[in-house]
Amino acid sequence: MRRLDVGILFVSLLGAAPAWSQEADPITLLVSVSERQLSVWRGDEVLHRFPVGVGTGARLSRGGDDGWRFSTPTGVFEIGRKKKDPVWYAPDWYYVERGLPIPPAYSDERYRNGVLGDYALYLSDEIAIHGTQDESSVGRASSHGCLRMRNADIAVVFPLVQVGTRVDIVP
Repeated sequence: MRRLDVGILFVSLLGAAPAWSQEADPITLLVSVSERQLSVWRGDEVLHRFPVGVGTGARLSRGGDDGWRFSTPTGVFEIGRKKKDPVWYAPDWYYVERGLPIPPAYSDERYRNGVLGDYALYLSDEIAIHGTQDESSVGRASSHGCLRMRNADIAVVFPLVQVGTRVDIVP
């Protein structure tokens, strides 16, 4: 019996394709903060490399010890959700940084279209890999912790990944 025939037999008996017939390796993302680069991997093969903007590392004080540190976090993450045409929710630091009054939580004033480009891959509620209105910021320490990509580059990555895709961010 040929391998294909065995596979068909397994599918008909078990209702699922055998492991050897499925795609070999999942896509993973590797981000180097120091190199300001995102790589798309399938197994041991690099499919794409793109520049990214990373956190500035700056600290914004609200007074006393209260404040924010704008660093890109390192560690192992996974994509928690994907969004086309994402809307940015402006956090308190946005207003403090500009010396503006802080609007109430969830007021319409906080929601901003286009700031995150055409696509966003959320690693948490506060950190995402996303496009940007200011593509000159890509490749520099320019963000408040997120990973900024050129809109054409995130458009390549977005369809390759799924919710649950592993993202390793290294110093």
